Amino acid sequence: MDRQNLRQLYERYAGHVHGRCRYLLKDEEAARDAVQEVFLKALDHGDAFRNEAQPSTWLIRIATNYCLNVLRAQANKTRQAVREGRLEVAGPQALWSTDRAERRQLVRELLEQVDQETAAVAVHYFVDEMTQEEIGEIVGRSLPTVRKRLREFIDAASALAGEPPSTAVGR
Repeated sequence: MDRQNLRQLYERYAGHVHGRCRYLLKDEEAARDAVQEVFLKALDHGDAFRNEAQPSTWLIRIATNYCLNVLRAQANKTRQAVREGRLEVAGPQALWSTDRAERRQLVRELLEQVDQETAAVAVHYFVDEMTQEEIGEIVGRSLPTVRKRLREFIDAASALAGEPPSTAVGR
């Protein structure tokens, strides 16, 4: 991908990418930085775009993976601070808290407990409200695999909340 094509993609899709990054990172400055990183990755890996999907889908996938990696790194730092006694974290009861910041932090922790593909599937399903078939196309997995990833995410959430695991995922 050359710089001219990247410029056109940036002009057309930067707002959409920024919205995804801001939603996942919950920080305006971090979202702006993430947008720049996403488009640098698009420039570096432009040959990977096969025109099988919309450019926006490709860029959102890059943005989602990048932001999940940022969240994972933040969670690792948080876990280290907790182990060292420098930080105290909320328990599972925070899932029902009226404090949005507390719930957001718990969801971030949950996203960090699952592998990147499972986290991406959960974001596409619960945030983007995509069907399982659409998610399968985006992540390149079969419908049974997408269902399995959703079950893994829901089971991790249930475990964090101290509830029994889910038995079905459907849409």
